[in-house]
Amino acid sequence: MKQANRRENLLNLLYILPMLAVFAAFIIYPITEVFNLSVYDRTSTGQYFYVGLNNFIKFIRHRETSRLLLNTGIWVFVGTFFKLLFGLGMALVLYQAFPGKKVMTGIILIPYAMPAAVSCMIWRLMYNPVFGHIGDILTRLGLISEPLNFLGNTKTSLLAVMIVNVWAVAPFCALNILSTLYSIPTYIYEAAKIDGAGSIQSFFKITLPLIASSMRTLGLLVGIWAFNSFDVIFMMTQGGPANSSSILVSNIYQNAFQFNNRPYSAAVSVVCFVILSIFALLYVRSKEGDVSYE
Repeated sequence: MKQANRRENLLNLLYILPMLAVFAAFIIYPITEVFNLSVYDRTSTGQYFYVGLNNFIKFIRHRETSRLLLNTGIWVFVGTFFKLLFGLGMALVLYQAFPGKKVMTGIILIPYAMPAAVSCMIWRLMYNPVFGHIGDILTRLGLISEPLNFLGNTKTSLLAVMIVNVWAVAPFCALNILSTLYSIPTYIYEAAKIDGAGSIQSFFKITLPLIASSMRTLGLLVGIWAFNSFDVIFMMTQGGPANSSSILVSNIYQNAFQFNNRPYSAAVSVVCFVILSIFALLYVRSKEGDVSYE
């Protein structure tokens, strides 16, 4: 009997060996190499030498680090908040029955389905200070005295790029939240209505608690994507002007492929890895407080 169980266990292990091999080759090995590279530096002749934590100390003491951390926090947390907020608003609208609902759903999905390069090109034209529509509309409304160079201004560049990112990802959030809304049993709302609960009470007492768990998961995924994504930033501002729209990941790219400072880039990558790991652990602990009405 024991021999049969041992044979079955070995057979099960054999089944997962390909997955373990892929995991080791494409995840464990690259992570290990990045950690290893982060404690080295390179001479002008290309020779690597051990420097310990010197690259991390350079990152902490760098004059742009505080700006990068602040920009990353705004990009991830503020951006994710508005993605979920607009996604929830669109989902609540699409949850209702009205003529043309399918057409409206398709229209809302266009920003998410559109390639990032196309979206960035459209928004760059709209932000153009000479013939862009956004500056013209704000001028006509009297909100600004003259059209601004939104992407070329250190005070507005990050906000301008973040608006594009929120516009592109919010429809994805809307679809996920909408699927969660459809999973809520209708008898809960019917019972609440009989008890005299209005629409606002039903939203805060039923809808919001029941979708909170899904929204936390969605917020984590969207936040991680935002943390690791800089395609919109790179195509619209390349982190400028004066690093005003640069985040940690774009700084990693610049040091690795533009400044050819890969050991320092690896150190920043390790910092990002640690930050994401901490938030992942916090998310797992937050799952203990899930609410269920079943």
